[in-house]
Amino acid sequence: MNDIEKNIKKNLRLKSLMVLMIILGISCIACASNELGFGPQTTGGEPLWRLLTASDAMNANLSRMETALEDASLALTETGIDGPAANAVLLNLTRTDPSVIDCITIDASGIVQEVEPESFESVKGENLIGQSQVNDTIRTGMYSGIHFINAVEGFQAIDSEMPVFDRNGTIIGTVSLMFNSSQFFGNVLKSFQPTGNSNIWVSRADDATILFDTDPSQAFFNKSSSLYQDYPELLSLFDRMSLERTGYQTYDFLDEVHSKIIKKGCYWTTIPNRGTEMRLVLTLEL
Repeated sequence: MNDIEKNIKKNLRLKSLMVLMIILGISCIACASNELGFGPQTTGGEPLWRLLTASDAMNANLSRMETALEDASLALTETGIDGPAANAVLLNLTRTDPSVIDCITIDASGIVQEVEPESFESVKGENLIGQSQVNDTIRTGMYSGIHFINAVEGFQAIDSEMPVFDRNGTIIGTVSLMFNSSQFFGNVLKSFQPTGNSNIWVSRADDATILFDTDPSQAFFNKSSSLYQDYPELLSLFDRMSLERTGYQTYDFLDEVHSKIIKKGCYWTTIPNRGTEMRLVLTLEL
Protein backbone atom coordinates (compact mmCIF):
# COMPACT_ATOMS: atom_id res chain seq x y z
CA MET A 1 0.00 0.00 0.00
CA ASN A 2 1.51 3.38 -1.05
CA ASP A 3 1.38 6.64 0.94
CA ILE A 4 -1.60 7.96 -1.03
CA GLU A 5 -3.63 4.80 -0.33
CA LYS A 6 -2.65 4.94 3.36
CA ASN A 7 -3.78 8.56 3.62
CA ILE A 8 -7.08 7.78 1.89
CA LYS A 9 -7.68 4.85 4.25
CA LYS A 10 -6.80 6.99 7.27
CA ASN A 11 -9.14 9.78 6.16
CA LEU A 12 -11.98 7.31 5.60
CA ARG A 13 -11.50 5.94 9.11
CA LEU A 14 -11.49 9.44 10.62
CA LYS A 15 -14.66 10.31 8.72
CA SER A 16 -16.27 7.08 9.94
CA LEU A 17 -15.31 7.93 13.51
CA MET A 18 -16.77 11.42 13.13
CA VAL A 19 -19.99 9.94 11.75
CA LEU A 20 -20.21 7.56 14.72
CA MET A 21 -19.68 10.40 17.18
CA ILE A 22 -22.32 12.52 15.42
CA ILE A 23 -24.81 9.65 15.44
CA LEU A 24 -24.20 9.00 19.12
CA GLY A 25 -24.48 12.68 19.89
CA ILE A 26 -27.71 13.15 17.93
CA SER A 27 -29.32 10.00 19.29
CA CYS A 28 -28.57 10.99 22.87
CA ILE A 29 -29.30 14.72 23.01
CA ALA A 30 -32.11 14.04 25.44
CA CYS A 31 -29.87 12.17 27.86
CA ALA A 32 -26.68 14.20 27.43
CA SER A 33 -27.80 16.93 29.82
CA ASN A 34 -28.07 14.30 32.57
CA GLU A 35 -24.62 12.85 31.89
CA LEU A 36 -22.45 15.86 31.21
CA GLY A 37 -19.36 14.01 32.44
CA PHE A 38 -19.63 11.21 29.90
CA GLY A 39 -20.31 11.22 26.17
CA PRO A 40 -18.74 11.61 22.72
CA GLN A 41 -17.62 15.11 23.65
CA THR A 42 -15.56 13.91 26.61
CA THR A 43 -14.43 10.45 25.52
CA GLY A 44 -11.17 10.14 23.60
CA GLY A 45 -11.18 8.95 20.01
CA GLU A 46 -9.36 5.69 20.76
CA PRO A 47 -12.20 3.96 22.68
CA LEU A 48 -14.77 4.98 20.07
CA TRP A 49 -12.40 3.83 17.35
CA ARG A 50 -12.32 0.41 19.05
CA LEU A 51 -16.11 0.23 18.84
CA LEU A 52 -16.16 1.32 15.20
CA THR A 53 -13.47 -1.13 14.07
CA ALA A 54 -15.01 -3.93 16.13
CA SER A 55 -18.33 -3.23 14.41
CA ASP A 56 -16.65 -3.39 11.01
CA ALA A 57 -15.00 -6.71 11.92
CA MET A 58 -18.30 -8.11 13.15
CA ASN A 59 -20.08 -7.18 9.94
CA ALA A 60 -17.27 -8.63 7.82
CA ASN A 61 -17.30 -11.95 9.67
CA LEU A 62 -21.08 -12.27 9.60
CA SER A 63 -20.95 -11.56 5.85
CA ARG A 64 -18.33 -14.29 5.52
CA MET A 65 -20.67 -16.76 7.25
CA GLU A 66 -23.55 -15.70 5.00
CA THR A 67 -21.43 -16.14 1.86
CA ALA A 68 -20.39 -19.65 2.93
CA LEU A 69 -24.04 -20.52 3.54
CA GLU A 70 -25.03 -19.14 0.16
CA ASP A 71 -22.29 -21.18 -1.55
CA ALA A 72 -23.57 -24.30 0.23
CA SER A 73 -27.10 -23.56 -0.96
CA LEU A 74 -25.94 -23.30 -4.58
CA ALA A 75 -24.00 -26.55 -4.26
CA LEU A 76 -27.06 -28.31 -2.83
CA THR A 77 -29.07 -27.23 -5.87
CA GLU A 78 -26.83 -29.58 -7.81
CA THR A 79 -26.58 -32.41 -5.25
CA GLY A 80 -30.01 -32.33 -3.63
CA ILE A 81 -30.48 -32.01 0.11
CA ASP A 82 -29.98 -35.64 1.06
CA GLY A 83 -27.42 -38.36 0.39
CA PRO A 84 -23.60 -38.56 0.49
CA ALA A 85 -23.07 -35.60 -1.84
CA ALA A 86 -25.22 -33.38 0.36
CA ASN A 87 -23.27 -34.56 3.41
CA ALA A 88 -20.04 -33.56 1.69
CA VAL A 89 -21.40 -30.04 1.17
CA LEU A 90 -22.41 -29.84 4.83
CA LEU A 91 -19.05 -31.13 6.01
CA ASN A 92 -17.32 -28.41 4.03
CA LEU A 93 -19.69 -25.83 5.54
CA THR A 94 -18.72 -26.90 9.07
CA ARG A 95 -15.18 -25.72 8.30
CA THR A 96 -16.32 -22.12 7.79
CA ASP A 97 -15.46 -21.10 11.35
CA PRO A 98 -14.19 -22.78 14.55
CA SER A 99 -17.44 -21.78 16.29
CA VAL A 100 -19.64 -23.91 13.99
CA ILE A 101 -21.63 -26.51 15.92
CA ASP A 102 -23.41 -28.31 13.10
CA CYS A 103 -24.86 -27.87 9.62
CA ILE A 104 -28.08 -29.48 8.43
CA THR A 105 -30.42 -29.67 5.47
CA ILE A 106 -34.17 -29.38 6.00
CA ASP A 107 -36.81 -30.28 3.44
CA ALA A 108 -39.76 -28.09 2.46
CA SER A 109 -41.95 -29.63 5.17
CA GLY A 110 -39.42 -28.85 7.88
CA ILE A 111 -37.90 -32.33 8.34
CA VAL A 112 -34.14 -32.59 8.93
CA GLN A 113 -32.60 -34.63 6.10
CA GLU A 114 -28.84 -34.60 6.68
CA VAL A 115 -26.47 -33.34 9.38
CA GLU A 116 -22.75 -32.87 9.86
CA PRO A 117 -20.81 -33.66 11.94
CA GLU A 118 -22.05 -37.21 12.54
CA SER A 119 -22.11 -36.67 16.29
CA PHE A 120 -25.40 -34.77 15.83
CA GLU A 121 -27.02 -37.40 13.62
CA SER A 122 -29.74 -37.87 16.25
CA VAL A 123 -31.48 -34.72 14.96
CA LYS A 124 -32.17 -36.38 11.57
CA GLY A 125 -35.90 -36.74 11.13
CA GLU A 126 -36.74 -33.92 13.55
CA ASN A 127 -39.51 -31.58 12.42
CA LEU A 128 -38.27 -27.98 12.75
CA ILE A 129 -41.11 -26.21 10.95
CA GLY A 130 -42.15 -24.76 14.32
CA GLN A 131 -38.96 -22.72 14.51
CA SER A 132 -39.77 -19.28 13.11
CA GLN A 133 -36.52 -18.89 11.16
CA VAL A 134 -37.02 -22.24 9.42
CA ASN A 135 -40.70 -21.61 8.68
CA ASP A 136 -40.06 -18.07 7.41
CA THR A 137 -37.23 -19.18 5.12
CA ILE A 138 -39.30 -21.96 3.58
CA ARG A 139 -42.37 -19.73 3.30
CA THR A 140 -40.62 -16.71 1.75
CA GLY A 141 -37.70 -18.36 -0.05
CA MET A 142 -35.40 -15.71 1.45
CA TYR A 143 -32.31 -15.76 3.66
CA SER A 144 -33.35 -15.47 7.31
CA GLY A 145 -30.39 -13.65 8.86
CA ILE A 146 -29.03 -14.97 12.15
CA HIS A 147 -31.26 -16.00 15.05
CA PHE A 148 -30.56 -16.78 18.68
CA ILE A 149 -32.52 -19.97 19.42
CA ASN A 150 -33.00 -22.87 21.80
CA ALA A 151 -31.72 -25.60 19.50
CA VAL A 152 -33.10 -29.15 19.35
CA GLU A 153 -29.51 -30.25 19.94
CA GLY A 154 -30.03 -29.15 23.55
CA PHE A 155 -28.39 -25.73 23.92
CA GLN A 156 -28.73 -22.06 23.04
CA ALA A 157 -26.96 -21.03 19.84
CA ILE A 158 -27.03 -18.83 16.76
CA ASP A 159 -28.78 -20.32 13.73
CA SER A 160 -28.91 -19.09 10.14
CA GLU A 161 -31.07 -20.51 7.33
CA MET A 162 -30.54 -20.18 3.60
CA PRO A 163 -33.19 -21.44 1.13
CA VAL A 164 -32.27 -24.20 -1.30
CA PHE A 165 -33.88 -24.36 -4.74
CA ASP A 166 -33.85 -27.05 -7.38
CA ARG A 167 -32.66 -26.33 -10.93
CA ASN A 168 -36.17 -25.17 -11.87
CA GLY A 169 -36.20 -22.55 -9.12
CA THR A 170 -38.60 -24.41 -6.83
CA ILE A 171 -37.72 -24.29 -3.15
CA ILE A 172 -36.86 -27.75 -1.81
CA GLY A 173 -35.81 -26.78 1.70
CA THR A 174 -33.07 -24.94 3.58
CA VAL A 175 -29.47 -25.34 4.65
CA SER A 176 -28.70 -24.37 8.23
CA LEU A 177 -25.49 -23.13 9.83
CA MET A 178 -25.50 -23.18 13.64
CA PHE A 179 -22.66 -21.76 15.71
CA ASN A 180 -21.64 -21.02 19.27
CA SER A 181 -22.33 -17.32 19.86
CA SER A 182 -19.85 -16.86 22.72
CA GLN A 183 -17.03 -18.48 20.75
CA PHE A 184 -17.80 -16.65 17.50
CA PHE A 185 -18.17 -13.19 19.01
CA GLY A 186 -15.24 -13.78 21.37
CA ASN A 187 -12.90 -14.66 18.50
CA VAL A 188 -13.99 -11.68 16.39
CA LEU A 189 -13.72 -9.16 19.23
CA LYS A 190 -10.56 -10.46 20.87
CA SER A 191 -8.15 -8.05 19.20
CA PHE A 192 -10.37 -5.02 19.93
CA GLN A 193 -10.85 -5.60 23.65
CA PRO A 194 -9.67 -2.83 26.00
CA THR A 195 -7.89 -3.72 29.23
CA GLY A 196 -8.91 -3.73 32.89
CA ASN A 197 -12.59 -3.39 33.73
CA SER A 198 -13.46 -2.13 30.23
CA ASN A 199 -14.72 -4.51 27.55
CA ILE A 200 -16.77 -5.01 24.41
CA TRP A 201 -19.77 -7.33 24.63
CA VAL A 202 -22.83 -8.39 22.62
CA SER A 203 -26.45 -8.59 23.68
CA ARG A 204 -29.81 -9.30 22.16
CA ALA A 205 -31.79 -6.08 21.87
CA ASP A 206 -35.21 -7.16 23.11
CA ASP A 207 -34.39 -8.67 26.51
CA ALA A 208 -30.64 -7.89 26.82
CA THR A 209 -29.65 -11.57 26.71
CA ILE A 210 -25.84 -11.62 26.89
CA LEU A 211 -24.63 -13.42 23.76
CA PHE A 212 -20.99 -12.70 24.59
CA ASP A 213 -19.16 -11.12 27.52
CA THR A 214 -15.53 -11.30 28.62
CA ASP A 215 -17.01 -12.41 31.96
CA PRO A 216 -18.26 -15.90 30.98
CA SER A 217 -20.34 -16.16 34.17
CA GLN A 218 -22.84 -13.73 32.59
CA ALA A 219 -23.36 -15.75 29.39
CA PHE A 220 -27.06 -15.92 28.44
CA PHE A 221 -28.17 -13.80 31.40
CA ASN A 222 -30.86 -11.25 30.54
CA LYS A 223 -32.42 -8.22 32.19
CA SER A 224 -34.61 -10.40 34.42
CA SER A 225 -31.59 -12.25 35.88
CA SER A 226 -31.14 -11.82 39.64
CA LEU A 227 -27.56 -10.55 39.23
CA TYR A 228 -28.82 -7.29 37.71
CA GLN A 229 -31.84 -6.48 39.89
CA ASP A 230 -29.94 -4.38 42.46
CA TYR A 231 -28.61 -2.03 39.76
CA PRO A 232 -31.44 0.22 38.52
CA GLU A 233 -29.19 2.22 36.17
CA LEU A 234 -28.18 -1.02 34.44
CA LEU A 235 -31.82 -2.07 34.09
CA SER A 236 -32.55 1.37 32.61
CA LEU A 237 -29.67 0.84 30.18
CA PHE A 238 -31.13 -2.50 29.06
CA ASP A 239 -34.50 -0.82 28.43
CA ARG A 240 -32.91 1.97 26.40
CA MET A 241 -30.82 -0.46 24.38
CA SER A 242 -33.96 -2.37 23.40
CA LEU A 243 -35.45 0.79 21.88
CA GLU A 244 -32.46 2.83 20.65
CA ARG A 245 -30.08 1.57 17.96
CA THR A 246 -27.19 3.74 19.21
CA GLY A 247 -26.54 5.57 22.44
CA TYR A 248 -24.51 5.97 25.61
CA GLN A 249 -25.15 5.90 29.35
CA THR A 250 -23.40 5.55 32.70
CA TYR A 251 -24.26 2.98 35.35
CA ASP A 252 -22.92 1.28 38.47
CA PHE A 253 -22.08 -2.43 38.36
CA LEU A 254 -19.57 -5.00 39.55
CA ASP A 255 -15.98 -5.07 38.28
CA GLU A 256 -14.69 -7.99 36.19
CA VAL A 257 -14.00 -10.20 39.23
CA HIS A 258 -17.20 -9.16 41.06
CA SER A 259 -15.23 -7.85 44.04
CA LYS A 260 -16.56 -4.27 44.13
CA ILE A 261 -19.03 -1.89 42.50
CA ILE A 262 -17.55 0.61 40.04
CA LYS A 263 -18.89 3.38 37.82
CA LYS A 264 -19.03 2.48 34.14
CA GLY A 265 -19.96 4.27 30.96
CA CYS A 266 -20.97 2.53 27.76
CA TYR A 267 -21.62 3.17 24.10
CA TRP A 268 -23.67 0.85 21.96
CA THR A 269 -24.44 0.41 18.30
CA THR A 270 -26.48 -2.07 16.29
CA ILE A 271 -25.22 -5.14 14.46
CA PRO A 272 -27.15 -5.10 11.14
CA ASN A 273 -29.07 -8.33 10.77
CA ARG A 274 -32.34 -9.60 9.29
CA GLY A 275 -32.97 -11.88 12.25
CA THR A 276 -32.38 -11.34 15.97
CA GLU A 277 -31.62 -7.66 16.63
CA MET A 278 -28.34 -7.31 18.51
CA ARG A 279 -26.29 -4.59 20.14
CA LEU A 280 -22.51 -4.26 20.19
CA VAL A 281 -21.53 -2.55 23.45
CA LEU A 282 -18.33 -0.86 24.59
CA THR A 283 -18.12 -0.49 28.37
CA LEU A 284 -15.49 1.77 29.92
CA GLU A 285 -14.45 1.98 33.55
CA LEU A 286 -14.80 5.60 34.67
